[in-house]
Amino acid sequence: MPKYHVDHLHLICPNIEETKNWYCEVFGGKVTFEGDFKGKQVYYVDVNGFSIIMIEQFPDQDPIPATIQTKEGLDHFGFAVEDMDAAAADLRAKGVKFVVEPMQVRPGLRIAYIEAPDKVRIELSERT
Repeated sequence: MPKYHVDHLHLICPNIEETKNWYCEVFGGKVTFEGDFKGKQVYYVDVNGFSIIMIEQFPDQDPIPATIQTKEGLDHFGFAVEDMDAAAADLRAKGVKFVVEPMQVRPGLRIAYIEAPDKVRIELSERT
């Protein structure tokens, strides 16, 4: 069987600069590429080895794709954290909105959900 691994996460957003800046400021992301993809501006942002978050501006003249308007498709993506309490305090200090507060879901696993720009949900997971 072929081997599969995560290559990138592709976000489409109405304000590319705001979204790019949020991932850089909140998670310490670094822009690894800025350029053009199919005639649209894109950024690749590396967040501590999460190889690429591809952020694409959708054109003002195009309608938002139907998949973006519905709850279908991507529900969330996740970041692992070593210390949930420290991560939560850091994110709150940066003004990040928690949609689910840190909680113990089973022995050895605490999770929380935050809201990124464009209503993207991000899960934080602390595994011990």
